[in-house]
Amino acid sequence: MGKQNISNKITYDTHQLWFALIFNSMTKIKGLSLLLCTLFLAFSSFAQDTQKVYISGVENKIKIGRMTSNRNLAFGVKNIFEEILQDKEFTIVEVRGEADVLLNVDLLYFDVNRTKRNVSVFHSDVEETLVVMKGILTDKSGKKLKEVVAEESSSEISTSTLITDEGSGQINQQALSSAIKKTCVSLVDKIFLDKK
Repeated sequence: MGKQNISNKITYDTHQLWFALIFNSMTKIKGLSLLLCTLFLAFSSFAQDTQKVYISGVENKIKIGRMTSNRNLAFGVKNIFEEILQDKEFTIVEVRGEADVLLNVDLLYFDVNRTKRNVSVFHSDVEETLVVMKGILTDKSGKKLKEVVAEESSSEISTSTLITDEGSGQINQQALSSAIKKTCVSLVDKIFLDKK
């Protein structure tokens, strides 16, 4: 019986020890997490407030070519601007009155330049998509704060040893998307981040 009581007591003491260690560790972790939360809240209260931006419109003012008055292009560009501004820590608001500044964008120019080179059986195509946009930043009252123009391009080069196609005349969607995204990023950088 004596051995049984000693064995039970050791098991009981071991369980108490483990419980004490776990409880002590949890108390330290709880204290650490409380400290981290407090520090996070303190630093976030000192952080800058993000600027609230309302995108008042993206208007397609392209006069020549396939993209003339294409409303889908303007809608897609507005979505790209929203994404870029959110990535750069701006707050997009849906109500004009809640915004600190208003952004209006005009699509001015779109063109695809194709250059073909042939030497014997070797063939090379260079397709450059060029996009030009104008952005106007105003305050709540309508006073113009800044106006900038951004121009970017995207190139696609293809080579082959035989001429298989003389070109379908279709716009390369990947090059178009890349050129539009680059132009939007450039416009946001010029209008919001350049201090000129």
